[in-house]
Amino acid sequence: MVLTEKLVNRPAIPDQPDVISDTRKELNMSSEVTVELRVKTDALVSRVFQIMKDRIEQRCSSIVVEKGAGAQIVLSVDNSLQPDAFCIDQVDSAVHVSGGSARGLLYGVGKFLRTSGYDGGFQPSHWRGTSVPQGSMRGMYFASHFHNWYHQASEPEINRYIEDIALWGVNAIMVIYPMINLQDWDDPQAAPAMEMLRCYGKAIKDLGLMFVTGVNNTMFRGVPSELLATPLPDPTGRRGNSGFPVCPSNPAGHDYIMDNSRILFEKLSDVGIDALCFWPYDEGGCACDKCMPWGSNAFLKMSCDLTKLGREYFPDLKTVMSTWMFDTPPEGEWQGLTDALAKNNECIDYILADSHEDFPRYPLDVCVPGKLPLINFPEISMWGNWPWGGMGAHPLPARFQRLWDQVKHVVQGGFPYSEGIYEDINKAIAVQFYWDRDQSARATLEEYIAYEFTPNVTQDVLTIIDILEIAAGNRFKGLQVNADDVQQACELAETVNVSLPDWARQNWRWEILYLRTVLENERANGGLETPTAESAMTRLIEIYHCMMETEDPYHHRVRPPLKRAVTRGGEC
Repeated sequence: MVLTEKLVNRPAIPDQPDVISDTRKELNMSSEVTVELRVKTDALVSRVFQIMKDRIEQRCSSIVVEKGAGAQIVLSVDNSLQPDAFCIDQVDSAVHVSGGSARGLLYGVGKFLRTSGYDGGFQPSHWRGTSVPQGSMRGMYFASHFHNWYHQASEPEINRYIEDIALWGVNAIMVIYPMINLQDWDDPQAAPAMEMLRCYGKAIKDLGLMFVTGVNNTMFRGVPSELLATPLPDPTGRRGNSGFPVCPSNPAGHDYIMDNSRILFEKLSDVGIDALCFWPYDEGGCACDKCMPWGSNAFLKMSCDLTKLGREYFPDLKTVMSTWMFDTPPEGEWQGLTDALAKNNECIDYILADSHEDFPRYPLDVCVPGKLPLINFPEISMWGNWPWGGMGAHPLPARFQRLWDQVKHVVQGGFPYSEGIYEDINKAIAVQFYWDRDQSARATLEEYIAYEFTPNVTQDVLTIIDILEIAAGNRFKGLQVNADDVQQACELAETVNVSLPDWARQNWRWEILYLRTVLENERANGGLETPTAESAMTRLIEIYHCMMETEDPYHHRVRPPLKRAVTRGGEC
């Protein structure tokens, strides 16, 4: 499949060095940065200005960013650009950031902020060019459960984090309603869970992004037993039989799925759903004679019925069909889905595919069912990592570069699976892959480090991340971690920590990376019950908003393994 958009990055304008230099000098010496909004009243453009103002003032405490004429920075919308594209250019003495839409301007401001300097004052970006995204679905999936960060964070924290990842180029965020955790709509936690989902939906849409949610045949815990699905064969242990799936081939089961989905759509009707994702396995599936083979039979029929229902409420609704764990074991699901969608693919807009490890071969070697746009689902949270985020930041740039190289010629984006903020680096890498298929993980990492930690520590932080990724890989493979290497990472982190400005040192992004080096060093050289390790884990628990005592049987999956932290009861 050929991607329909191209990226154009022009280097800094070579014939205007004095103008750019003068602009930098002016902003370094001035206590005020003036920004002109050259656009009609627009709520999102105003929000973009506030985001720019906040990020600059956070890093440069002596700088005040205000709107005004005679500006050093101009923000505008240029309808000649593609909607999500942006351009950063020099116009006389001002840096001009324009987007093809207000959302495109948001992405342009993200690039401007990441490539500006903040050491000793504000130095505006010298990056000049026009950038057009290649992927049409540049998503992120927030798994808001288990009392992880997404579940526990305050509304202001969530809003700010959505802004942060949007600045990297995200255009869609998926959050689902956790029926798997609830008895029914009358469960005491049902209303708070819906309020959380609605808050996410509003925050996502207020930023001009697509709000995506998901449905499948896994419903509430209180589903009548006579409606339950037949458990799946899972000889490889990869599909799972989580939750309480309902058999859609049972007429009463089909009604149960549709009735509860209708209630979900009604409760979100004023927020608005832009896309709906259908999920086959882990949560979902049925192995009865009428449903099998699930992926190309009952799952497809149910998904089409849900599409029709969803479009009654949201006429422009897009749909994503996941093929996660298709043909594991081989059951003809891929070929069956291809045959079915060749006859009619009107109910599906995207095919999502991925695996626990390498990408499935069928869509690469044979075809994408329905000749639909293909997106991926990289698992950025759990690989080589237990508890998830429990040791701090979990960057895996080399792993994701290898996996991206398998699919970059065919995919139109994806939805990385996220269990928290500890894989923030992985998010940036994945989203920039979606923006520009040839952008390397290393290049994104360098930009991330320069922006979040300052350019002068780039090489040391790259070395730290390389060591941490090797350690994670060795643990995943059951190999011994090199104690000398992780000690080196810890020592480098101490050196970096001393050199950072306060705004970077006190940022949770640096803290979780720094604490990861501390914990890897303790784990390799002394164990996780040392005072140093316990102090590091206690701080991570604070950052993640974890609970020291809980009855959530799954919370231990996302909480650092501090010995005095308590989970009552066992995992169910």
